[in-house]
Amino acid sequence: MTELNYTKGELRVGEPFGQEYPIYAEDGYEIARVFIHNGEQEANAYLLAQAPKLYEALKAFDKYLSTPPPDNMKYKRHAVNLMDEALASVDRKGEGK
Repeated sequence: MTELNYTKGELRVGEPFGQEYPIYAEDGYEIARVFIHNGEQEANAYLLAQAPKLYEALKAFDKYLSTPPPDNMKYKRHAVNLMDEALASVDRKGEGK
């Protein structure tokens, strides 16, 4: 599988500009902006900001599923941790908390 070339590291949602939410890379550059859509733009921005972590979780789940037991369990734990972190961040931030 070819390695996907995307912005690595933590992404963060910035302060809104009106009803637009910018998404910034770790180096401070704006890489995306979420525009108004039925009042869901804040939740959408936080969901998009977690995409790299969710992608890494999917790769870890793939590794878990393709590795025979008992070695596969270390990949399962890693995948579940990444997924839990990303989902908790989306749930917490997307609700305005």
